[in-house]
Amino acid sequence: MGEAVASALAELARRDGRAAEMARQALDTLAPGNDLEGLNQHAVQRFCWFELPARFSQGDRSTALRALGNLFSLLQLYRYAQICSAPATTHLLSVHEKDHNAGLAMYERLMWESGVEPPDLPELTWGTVVGDAEIQARQETASALELAISLGDVRPGKHGWRHAQERFTRSFLTRPDDRGLSHLDRIREERVRAWLSSPAHPHRRHLLPLVGRIIAGADVPRTADAAMAPLQRLLDLAEDGIALTQIGYISPVVVRAMCEDFGWHTSPEPPRSETDATQLIALHQMMRGMRAVRRAGRRLVLTRRGRQLREDPEEMWRAATETLCRTGGLEQAAAETLLGMLLSRTPQGSGSHSRRGESDMITAERLLTDSGWAPPEPQGPAGRHAAAHRRTAEAASDQVRAMVMAVSWLLDALGLLTEDDGDGHRELTGAGRAFALACLHKSAVAPRAVV
Repeated sequence: MGEAVASALAELARRDGRAAEMARQALDTLAPGNDLEGLNQHAVQRFCWFELPARFSQGDRSTALRALGNLFSLLQLYRYAQICSAPATTHLLSVHEKDHNAGLAMYERLMWESGVEPPDLPELTWGTVVGDAEIQARQETASALELAISLGDVRPGKHGWRHAQERFTRSFLTRPDDRGLSHLDRIREERVRAWLSSPAHPHRRHLLPLVGRIIAGADVPRTADAAMAPLQRLLDLAEDGIALTQIGYISPVVVRAMCEDFGWHTSPEPPRSETDATQLIALHQMMRGMRAVRRAGRRLVLTRRGRQLREDPEEMWRAATETLCRTGGLEQAAAETLLGMLLSRTPQGSGSHSRRGESDMITAERLLTDSGWAPPEPQGPAGRHAAAHRRTAEAASDQVRAMVMAVSWLLDALGLLTEDDGDGHRELTGAGRAFALACLHKSAVAPRAVV
C-alpha cells in the first residue's frame, strides 16, 4: 500500500509540486505512515470539514482539498474523492470563512446526516475525554457503519434510518470477540478503572476491591416495584398536583399519609411537616434530581419525564440509580462512599471498613474526611485563629455528616436497608445491593467531559 501511495504522490508532483506537498501533508494526518487500512469515511469527512480549515490558510484550503481528492482518485478511493469535491464540502468551507461557529454547526450536521457518525445509545454515550479502548471502538464502529451504508443495511435520509443505525451500532458494539469481550465491555472496564483511579476523587480508592462488581453492574431486580413504591405514590399524587407550603415543603396532610402508608418512623410522631420525615425529604430531593416534578405555584406537578417514569417502574429504577451518584461534589462522594462501604460489608455485618463501636455514619464520615473532604483539626497555636479554624473544621464535618445521612435516608425510604443492629450498623437488602451496584456502575461508566 505504501508503494501505491508513493506512486500516486509522484504522479501528482509531476503535475503540480505544491499541490502534491499539500496532499502529502493531508494524508499524513489521515493515515500516518501511509497506512490506508485504517482509513475510513468518518476520518475523511472530519478532516475535510473540521481539520482542514484549521491546518491550511484560507487561500490554500481549496487547493489542498482538490489535491487530496486527486490523490484519492489515483488510489481508486473514489468515495473519498467525492467527499473532497462535494458541493457540501465547498459550501462548508465558505461558511467557515465567514463564521467559525456556523461552520462548526454545519460540520456536526453533515457528520450526523452522513450516517457514519456513531450514535449515542441508552447504554453508551460517547465521551470527549477517552481512552484507547473507546478510541478503537469508535473508529471501528464508524468503519462498520460505512460498510452497512454501502450494503444498504443503513440508508441515511430514508424513513427510519436512525433506528436502523442504532440497532446496527448496538449489535456491533455488543458482539463478543474471541475472548468473549465486546467493545462495550472494554469501554466500560476502561471507564471504571479511570473513574476509580481519578486523582480528583481519592475517596474512590476504598472502592477498588469492588472493581469487578462495578464493571458488571446489576440488572433491575424483580422486587424493583416494591422499592419504587414510595416514588410511584408521589408521582401518582403529582399527576393531580401535590400541595406545597408557602416555603415549598410538601403538604403536612401528604406527609402524614405517606408515613402511615409506608410505616415510616418520624420524630415527632405523627410528623408535623416534611422536615420531620427524613424519608420524604430524601424522596422529594430524588424526584427533583430525576426531573420528574416541577413547582407550579403552590403545587408540585409532573413533568413530561415524570409521566414517562410513572408508567414504567423499571425505567424509574434506572433513573433513580443514575440520579443518586451523578450530583457532583460532596453529595456524590458521600453516596459513593456509603454505598461502597455497605457493599463491602460481610454478611455478618462487620464490614471491611468498620471499627468496633463505630456506626455506619461515623465510618462513612471518617472515610470522606480522610480523603480530604473536610479540613483536618488545626494544630496551630491556641487563641482566636485556632478557634476559628476549629469552627471551620466542625462546620465542614457537619456538612459531610449531613450528606451521608441524606443518602441513608433515601435507602431507608426505599426499603433497601435492614434494621439497625443496635450499634448503628445496617446491611443492604438484596434489592439494596442491586441498587447500590447500579448506582456506582452508572457513575463510573458515564462519559468524562474533563480530565
